[in-house]
Amino acid sequence: MSSRPLVSATCPVPPATDPTGPAPHRAQTALAAPRPRRPRSSPAEAADGTSPRLYRALQRDPQVQTTRVLLETERLLRIYGHRKIRVADVADACGFSAANVYRYFSSRHAILDTLACHYLREAERTGVACAICSSGSARDRLSGFLTGLNTALMIFSDSEPQLSELLADAAAEQWPCYARYDALLVRRIAKILTEASASGEFRLEGDTEQEARRVKAAACALVEPDVIRLSRDKYDAGTREALSRLIATALLNQSVSPSRASPHAD
Repeated sequence: MSSRPLVSATCPVPPATDPTGPAPHRAQTALAAPRPRRPRSSPAEAADGTSPRLYRALQRDPQVQTTRVLLETERLLRIYGHRKIRVADVADACGFSAANVYRYFSSRHAILDTLACHYLREAERTGVACAICSSGSARDRLSGFLTGLNTALMIFSDSEPQLSELLADAAAEQWPCYARYDALLVRRIAKILTEASASGEFRLEGDTEQEARRVKAAACALVEPDVIRLSRDKYDAGTREALSRLIATALLNQSVSPSRASPHAD
């Protein structure tokens, strides 16, 4: 797995579902520095929480403010947890009114969903990277994908408990970000199964998408954030990795010996 940290405490990559697209590099650099709170100097400013200068900036470059909202929400999440964060808290941390937060996100839930989507996508990318680094066999690619994805989610669980709680709630409550995560995992697994079926390495009993969903269900302890949060202390890393290999091995075509399908077969 890559040595690059999955999550930056000061300047994360904006989520893939950022409604306004990725923020410019200059915005990321500027946002990494602490921002003093802006005093409200007049009744007119107090009414909407912005000065005329800041209001023009919002109109001119809304991506900067969208990223700012996400960065401040991320900071508050690490301190208080997502369940205690209010839009008013985010607005106060950003230095403008709650009304301006609603210019970029329709609700508190939309902010948290966008943030959770970023973390789930980062975990999925780690799984893909591990699959690519595995050997040429489909068995090893599938096992590598499941193990890499689980490793990323376990890192969140071990080192970022507030973040792990956010992802667990997103999965348990079926947030939009989880629906996208679920569909993406099924596509990734289905791609591996399709290639393996074409080469004769895997024997599939149903259509590829159905089989991919069965694999994902079998690997729920590895890929589902809410299940991982509940069972993280029950299984060590070796057991989780063995489970991913077991799932991949179960798909092998019996006419192909495990030693032929994978040079690392047990």
